Parts: sequence; C-alpha cells; structure tokens
Amino acid sequence: MTTSSTATAAAPAAPASGMRGRKRERTRRAIADAAFRLFADEGFDAVTLTRIAAAADVAPATVFTHYASKEDIFFGRRLEFEPGIAEAVRGAATGAELVERLRRACTEAFGTILAADSLPQARTFSRILLDSPSLRRSYLPLARERRDQLLAVLLERAGERAADAEVRDELETFASLAGAVRELGFDALHAALASGEPAGRVREAAVAALGRGYDRLVRAYGDAPFLDAG
Repeated sequence: MTTSSTATAAAPAAPASGMRGRKRERTRRAIADAAFRLFADEGFDAVTLTRIAAAADVAPATVFTHYASKEDIFFGRRLEFEPGIAEAVRGAATGAELVERLRRACTEAFGTILAADSLPQARTFSRILLDSPSLRRSYLPLARERRDQLLAVLLERAGERAADAEVRDELETFASLAGAVRELGFDALHAALASGEPAGRVREAAVAALGRGYDRLVRAYGDAPFLDAG
C-alpha cells in the first residue's frame, strides 16, 4: 500500500559544522529520538509536538526551530536511504541500461536500510508508518517529489530533445511508471519489516516486487529511442 498529506516533509538540514552546528545537530537528533520513542509507544497520531518537546527536554519553540511538523520529524532522515537516482540516470546510455541502473539503485538502498545498524529503526519506522492513516496520506507527496526529481534528470539527460513536447510527454510517463515501480518495492519492504520478517526475507520480498515492475519496464522501454542518452 503506497502512502500522503497535503504537507510534504522538509528535507533534512545540511550537515552542521563548528561547535554551534554540532550543538544544533545534537538537539535535532534528541528531538527526533524522543519523537520516535513516543511514536513507537503510542502511535504517531496520538503524539503532539508539545509532548515531543517535553520528552526531549526542550521548549516547544525549539522543536519548531528544527522541524516544521510531526511529519517532518518522521521523514526527516529519508534522504539518507534514498536511491542515487541522478547518478543512475546520468550513467545510462540506453533505455535498457537506464532501467537496470534504476533497479540497482533501489536494491542498494534496500541494503542500506537493512544493514544491522539500521534494521531496528527501519522496523520501527515501517510499523509506525503502516499503523498511521495520516502518515500514509503524507507519503504520496514524497513519492511525487521523487518522480519529479527523476523527470528533471531525464529531461536534463535528453538535452535538446527535451524541447520536443512529445519527448517530454514520453519522459513524464516513464518517470511516473518508474516511480510507481519504486513504490511497489518499498511497499513490500515496509510490509515485511513491520511484520517482523528476517532481514533476508525482507530483502527478497522487496527485490521481487522491484523485479516484476522493472522487468515490465525493460520490455516496454528498453529500446525506446527517447530514453537513449542525448
């Protein structure tokens, strides 16, 4: 089940430097850690930002200095686990190679999520996500954001051909389908994580879901001239 709210979570802050930056990052992480403890114990929808502030031992205004919303806290680390889409697209010469590189990027992201030091938090993240209707609503704008990022890189890669309206339409369709396949893989990942499956079986389920989708994309788009590098 793919998930989405009207508010898209803000991207994580850039790494801070210096004493002040390190203090800011410690405060940001303390808020996030306190929030996830509450989300795990009580459910995302039952927790308020005021409760998070109290649990982190900071003022409510401090929470808003670092995060715009509960959703922002929850999705705040997502970029650490995002596939390297831009690198995958820019390195592909043909449509078939492009699809394969997108598949590989997502599979590598699964590996990062399922690493021993990330796995406990990943299980908690997936369980909270699937248990919360509001978080599932909040997830779709993030999926659209990823699709738009993929489309932007595809248009850049197409070069002068991107000025052709037909090519732009084809690339937009491909980006939407590739994004849907990516979400199928992550849906399978979240479901298996939340149900407590061993890491190996989680990976198998997610990779299998990706494979079914990307195999179809290869058949449909492997020889598409508009996907050749410009």
